[in-house]
Amino acid sequence: MTDLKSLYTSGESSMTIDEIVDVVLGTKSGNIKGLGYGPKPNTTRETQRRMTELEDSLEKAKQEAASAQNELQK
Repeated sequence: MTDLKSLYTSGESSMTIDEIVDVVLGTKSGNIKGLGYGPKPNTTRETQRRMTELEDSLEKAKQEAASAQNELQK
């Protein structure tokens, strides 16, 4: 990897860091193309649950903001 990195930094090669990692570590079916080697995305069920939590939190924040604005107008 060090040799590939030195080629990359010297300008002799047009390999990106991700391409170097692919060469050194190989690719797995669990990797998400275009997103690198980070965590896998959540499942649909988890995503829907999180969206519901966020929507509820947003609604609560809107209600609190409206309440605070009403208090300021009094």
